[in-house]
Amino acid sequence: MTVNERSIEILKTHKRWADVYSLISIVLVVGLVAITAVLANAANTDMPTRIGMFVTMTAVIIVVSIWQAAGLAVARIHKIILDQRDDVGLGR
Repeated sequence: MTVNERSIEILKTHKRWADVYSLISIVLVVGLVAITAVLANAANTDMPTRIGMFVTMTAVIIVVSIWQAAGLAVARIHKIILDQRDDVGLGR
């Protein structure tokens, strides 16, 4: 495998797990917000409470962004470690 192919494979691997955790985060948070919305309708809550639900949806976007950034950061660290190991001559 050349350096470029290995770099792409590392990036794909870490991007894949970041995507999985992002999806899990989205499902959990949207599920909780949906349950909260149903309970809010059943309890006839006021507008400030409903606005809080929209603020929570903003948290979903932030969580997904964090998982994506973490996945790409780990991929970069992985590549740096492999590059240093190749420079020393340890190889794969």
